[in-house]
Amino acid sequence: MIVARYAVSDPGKAAERSRLIDEHKAYLRGAAIRILLSGPSTPSAEGKGSTALVIAEVETLAEFEAFSAGDPFVQSGVYGSVDIYEWQPTFGVLLESL
Repeated sequence: MIVARYAVSDPGKAAERSRLIDEHKAYLRGAAIRILLSGPSTPSAEGKGSTALVIAEVETLAEFEAFSAGDPFVQSGVYGSVDIYEWQPTFGVLLESL
């Protein structure tokens, strides 16, 4: 199953985000799940949080939810919101590699 996590940073937690960025990246790199793509966007406007997307292949949604819950950014509240979805890609050049 392919899942996507869409997270929006809390702009008020910028210092916490900076402090934890290396720990967050290490957590992603050391994941026991298969992360297909991951990365942040730039904030859409001044004073708004950036967003981050993780797309992964897992056996169950619960497996990904547990992975997400262990992320230092999630644990420390860097993300103001986190949404996790099962995703069913149907078109695109990367689809053949899944």
